[in-house]
Amino acid sequence: MSRSAVLAAAVDLGSTLLKSALLRSDGALEARLSLPAPPLGGAGEIREGDASAFACVADRLLDDLARAVPCGTALGLATQRSSFLLWDCRTGEPLTPLVSWQDRRAASWCARHQDAAPEVARRTGLVLTAHYVGPKLAALVEQSREWRELLSRESTLLGTLDCWLIWRRTDGRAHEVDRTMAARTAMLDLADATWSDELLALYGVRRSILPRVRSSTGIGVPLDGGLVLRASIADQAASVLPLLGEHGDVLSVTLGTGAFVLRPLARREPPSPGYLLAPILSCPTGKSLWAHEGTVNGAGAAVDRFGPGPTELPGSDPTPDAWCLPDVAGLGSPWWRPEVGLTFSDAAASLDTANQRRVVLEGLLFRVRQVIADLGGAPRDRRVLLAGGLAREPFVAQGLAALLERPIECVEIHDAGLVGAAGLAAGRTTFGDPVTRAVQPSGSGAYLPAKYGRWRAWADSVL
Repeated sequence: MSRSAVLAAAVDLGSTLLKSALLRSDGALEARLSLPAPPLGGAGEIREGDASAFACVADRLLDDLARAVPCGTALGLATQRSSFLLWDCRTGEPLTPLVSWQDRRAASWCARHQDAAPEVARRTGLVLTAHYVGPKLAALVEQSREWRELLSRESTLLGTLDCWLIWRRTDGRAHEVDRTMAARTAMLDLADATWSDELLALYGVRRSILPRVRSSTGIGVPLDGGLVLRASIADQAASVLPLLGEHGDVLSVTLGTGAFVLRPLARREPPSPGYLLAPILSCPTGKSLWAHEGTVNGAGAAVDRFGPGPTELPGSDPTPDAWCLPDVAGLGSPWWRPEVGLTFSDAAASLDTANQRRVVLEGLLFRVRQVIADLGGAPRDRRVLLAGGLAREPFVAQGLAALLERPIECVEIHDAGLVGAAGLAAGRTTFGDPVTRAVQPSGSGAYLPAKYGRWRAWADSVL
């Protein structure tokens, strides 16, 4: 490919893979590198990684892109939400590990501060849970003298993964974060897109250590190596933008390391209890998009524990009394129970690995079905779009169509996060209708609608 044919470059800093690509002038996305994310460590509630190792992988992607394109090429960045660290502004060295969004050390702190939950929800659109930066910081400061000392230093800065990498690639000139990432800290007041003094006081966080909040697009930050950052956005927001198209109401189901169901909105509206309000685009012109979101804290992360698959969808149920809650990183919407992880019924716990994999996939689809119903259901005039790595699993698309008892559309876009980030970097804020493959209900999985009702009763008994 000629260097002049490149419109933009993109990097996706995911939980499992870190990937890069180039957007060509003909609209095609050319994949570059796909590298495993450095592993997370920690036992029990602790999930953290080596921040320098993440930086090394990201540098490989950025340096490769910089060598492949002319100096000044636009870059779009999509990043996993809610993972953060502290670093020293004088040396640039990490002062802490990268604390993952999957870390649940704040669970007991959240349980003791539920009186603040209504205010958190009103200001941030989030539920007060252990998955977000603010509660994590409050809990870590409470539990650790070292964290208290680090946060008190004048030279300490705080940021999400994207924020730190931008700071590094600008030699400390830019300490910034976009609204879609800032919103996942549980410290941002969505009404005016600024850090909330009341919430900072709740968590014990000084405003001076936080990055400046800016829009997702319209950026012009030169990075070391020659790329120019033009867009930066949360990974789920980047992934859903190319799916919206031009036609009416949609539900987007993305199944990656976790599972996310988003119902996009033209304006900010309070979500149903147990669900989230998320900005998915913020432009300097004032244009913004929002979504109601339901989260399942386990999809690929749960399924991968039981072998590589594929798993075929049977016509009748081989294990009628086997059930699963697949949320490996604490139960998500609408319950938000961080102490409840991957859970099997007694009948499922005794199965072999292949059958457990199938039961985990069933549990994942049941969780998605529940979220879809709570977000307003799936009437015939609302398109249900399925994307993400697990969408290619034979069980999933056919099973979801059977469970919803209506057609769904598998999005024929690989790496939607890269597509979204690259498109935003190239100046797009709307995308055409995605190419999809319709999946109709069939005899396969016909048992799922009836089993879903029994699964709900079992889940209620467990919880």
